[in-house]
Amino acid sequence: MKLINGIVAVGLLITLLQNREPYVAVAGLALVLLWSFSQRLSKGLQFRRLEWAIVVCITYWTASYFWSVRDFHNFISVDFFRRDGSLLVSYVAFIGLLGWVLNSAQCLRFWTVFLSLLTLIAIPGVMYCVHLCPYSEVLERTGTVSFDPSLGTRLVLGWWEAHNSTGGVYALASILALTFLQSPQLRPKHKRSARFLLISCLSGLLFTFSRGGYLGFLVGAACVLPLRKLGTTVRISLLVGVPLLLLGLMTSSLFSRIDSITDPYYGTNADRLRIWGDALQDIESSPIIGIGFSRFNDDAVQFRGMKGLYWVGVAGRIVNDDGHAHNSYLHFWAEGGIVGLWLTLRVWWCAWVEICFFESKLTKSRLRVLHKASKACLLGLLALSFTEHLLGKGSVPLVAMSLIGMTLAASRAEWGVLQKAQKSILGPVRAQSQAEGMRQLEFVR
Repeated sequence: MKLINGIVAVGLLITLLQNREPYVAVAGLALVLLWSFSQRLSKGLQFRRLEWAIVVCITYWTASYFWSVRDFHNFISVDFFRRDGSLLVSYVAFIGLLGWVLNSAQCLRFWTVFLSLLTLIAIPGVMYCVHLCPYSEVLERTGTVSFDPSLGTRLVLGWWEAHNSTGGVYALASILALTFLQSPQLRPKHKRSARFLLISCLSGLLFTFSRGGYLGFLVGAACVLPLRKLGTTVRISLLVGVPLLLLGLMTSSLFSRIDSITDPYYGTNADRLRIWGDALQDIESSPIIGIGFSRFNDDAVQFRGMKGLYWVGVAGRIVNDDGHAHNSYLHFWAEGGIVGLWLTLRVWWCAWVEICFFESKLTKSRLRVLHKASKACLLGLLALSFTEHLLGKGSVPLVAMSLIGMTLAASRAEWGVLQKAQKSILGPVRAQSQAEGMRQLEFVR
């Protein structure tokens, strides 16, 4: 059992740490799904509300594809599942992650290793960006760092294709590291390591130059930091903020990038406003069921239906690329209508409700830190999705899905053991109470 869990954990770690090799990611997710399926059968684990919400969501988007695009060969292609159809891969994997049962110690160990590996990627990348790394050629050849002409600066890419994907992963990792640092269960001798992991992940996030990643981290951090304890919050902010400020002062590109967030005429900002307008036009044309899954970036699309009610693309040139509305909510609404948007958001609402339930019930569990981290990372992901279409993609939501899925699977198992223990204790007490009641009744008679 431990050996198989270790193999599956390594496969999942490799999947979460990169998105450049799709077949490697498929192999890692296949391991999770197969092992999860075998555990569900052997332990009799049933689908709960969250799993059924995912099944309905996947079914709807698959149906939307076939009543619109109707091309089966494209549907089973690697290009489709890697680009437009990545939602179908990541949400299926979410079901598998919910069935992979690990105990609290194993879950905590997995995410500590994940943060440590991200730190090993971030440190040389940041050194490269501030011109302190003597091995820049090696980093450039491996694609860990790169010079982006559109941004005019060096940036950290890790082993992901796009800087927004890298920023999203590091944003969620920074939220997780911040939650570990705030955990009352953390021993004093481990706090220095937790601070180091947090500063390293935040440094990597800064030099991805992902403004959406900055926003996602701030939203998640607001959920984690003890705002009522102002002194603690200020102390953490100083311990983390001063090193990051010193790093930022070593390059002017970072502050100019942050300054561009509120500039509507900045290149990518203007492009986003235009694309959001295109999405709103699609929503206006087909508000109920959308224009069809993966139709947003297709060329020469021909529509049928009743414009203003349902206006579905039924013909056109299929384009599998990363073109999207740069806003998950607008994208889901444009392609799947209000039905698709609601069904997808319901998945995350069900996840939120179940996390809150176990957080309130398992008050003495070691999983409490992961409950808090799961909620904060979920809020961060939802914030990230206002500027990128991340809820419908693979690499970034897979990190949140893995954290939430593994935490919920372990919580369900722990709650089941607790319920059985309570029944075994209360059973004899109830039987004794019933016997005492019968004796009193006989005495009255």
